[in-house]
Amino acid sequence: MSLSLLQFAALLFDPRVSGPPLRALRTMRARGIQRLPADVYDPASGRLRIARARRFVHAWLDGERLTRHRGQWVLNSFLPPFPGPAYQRMFDNLFSGRHLSPVSAFLAVTARCPLHCPHCSRGGRRTGPELAAAEWLDTIRQLHGLGTSLIGFTGGEPCMREDLPALVRAAAQGASTILFTSGQGFTPALAAQLRAAGLWSVCVSLDADTAEAHDAARGDGSFAVALEALRLARAQGFYTMAGMVATPAAVRAGMPNRIHRLLAGLRAHELRIVEAMPCGGLSGCASSSLLAPGDIAALRRFHVETNRARHGPKVCAFNHVESPEIFGCGAGTQHLFIEPSGVVCPCDFTPLGFGNVRDTPLADLWHRMNLAMGDNPRTHCFIQRHRDAVQARAAAGFPLPPDLSEQICREAGPEPLPAYFALVTSNTRAPTPGDAP
Repeated sequence: MSLSLLQFAALLFDPRVSGPPLRALRTMRARGIQRLPADVYDPASGRLRIARARRFVHAWLDGERLTRHRGQWVLNSFLPPFPGPAYQRMFDNLFSGRHLSPVSAFLAVTARCPLHCPHCSRGGRRTGPELAAAEWLDTIRQLHGLGTSLIGFTGGEPCMREDLPALVRAAAQGASTILFTSGQGFTPALAAQLRAAGLWSVCVSLDADTAEAHDAARGDGSFAVALEALRLARAQGFYTMAGMVATPAAVRAGMPNRIHRLLAGLRAHELRIVEAMPCGGLSGCASSSLLAPGDIAALRRFHVETNRARHGPKVCAFNHVESPEIFGCGAGTQHLFIEPSGVVCPCDFTPLGFGNVRDTPLADLWHRMNLAMGDNPRTHCFIQRHRDAVQARAAAGFPLPPDLSEQICREAGPEPLPAYFALVTSNTRAPTPGDAP
């Protein structure tokens, strides 16, 4: 087990950690809403069988690595650190019995960026006027109203906005906050301002372990800037991550391992891996530009085996966490993305638009998108599975308008629930990483 018995015991006996999910589960059980397998409840009393529930949780966390950061536990960057207000908010939403609320939201606060990365998801998207500070602050207020636990700031390059600290300060009032940056503009002065504003984490883009390979894709000098940003983030006390875009060539060359070794020397906390997606600069790309099943399997093994080894930073590979055997794709049902112009999309990689926060309350846009996307997390990544349908409407411009977006969702149809969500609504046993293909 990558989660040590001592760590697991510490979680169980800390009421700030175990209290929110247990209270929520008991409340939902009393209301007849089941969120865990039936065999963790006593059939006579209806109460949780604590020992069995503990075994269930322990098995579920196999393949992950729990660490401490500034007095809180961190599983990975998919979830807020705990205990804390964002953690409490997540359980309030997940187990409330209400319509799904977004666990996370990423805000592209600007389209401006000095780099020109070939895989950038912004490539080919409409620009339009960016939301002003007051509009972003109102949007953040609405996200709080929806109960969002994680708010990420991305772009473009978000450090190009002078009002970034003010936006982070507003978001950090109840949510955990992440800055996604290339490192461009991430100066010591800005880092100090963001620390004072309550920023939790910094994720620096890093696709290679050498300047030659990294700069060839992102631009001259970008590797040195990224390394300095990682050092600065670590020195300022942020939960420090590198974000890698995994291409077939990178996976087959062992680049995840090489970047992991580099990050270990920098004392970073996490390597966050997103596979190349058929959007933006890769819209209409050949299948050979995307990961093959063998590449995906290799990344999933890397996620589990590296975390079990407990050396260097932990690994969070999206195609493991979002696999059919675990959480699946939560785009538009547990996660939302907002364009610099205010258009609401399921995620950064799925250019379906469902309206603009300038014109419509975010709760209404979220509900419309949530229903269109199937009202539940999907088994497979939406853009990977339906790239051809999206690309066929490219003439309408990305992100697509709401009517076309809803049409594509109708054509896509529903999917079975991913294993975790099937688990918490049925009698199915708890899956473990060993179940993954």
